[in-house]
Amino acid sequence: MAIEDRLAEQKRDADLSKRIAEFESKRQEGSRHRQATLPTGGMALAGRVTTELVAGVVVGTFIGWALDRWLGTAPALMVVFFFIGSAAGMMNVWRALTGRGMAAGFVDEKSFQADGNKADEQMSRRD
Repeated sequence: MAIEDRLAEQKRDADLSKRIAEFESKRQEGSRHRQATLPTGGMALAGRVTTELVAGVVVGTFIGWALDRWLGTAPALMVVFFFIGSAAGMMNVWRALTGRGMAAGFVDEKSFQADGNKADEQMSRRD
């Protein structure tokens, strides 16, 4: 009877280890950084580009106007911030079109791929 209990316990341990390994592999696949894709439709892409440009200009101009009003200066700061907002809008469009800046924070793609390879090697060693 003791031998049967040990065999049953070993089988349960093996099943549990297998389920844990499956869970960890699913979790790692889900947690890997997947670069967001651009909209597939031309109109969606045009809308994104337009929104980025307009938002940069509007926000920059508003900040300049508010500072001018607060400091009592001529529209000098509004003009300066108009150009800063335009540059920021163009930079956001560039980021969107090149796929950079789609995720929060900076992602170094080379180190990310290296980390993914290390995780794959560790999973293959467990098996």
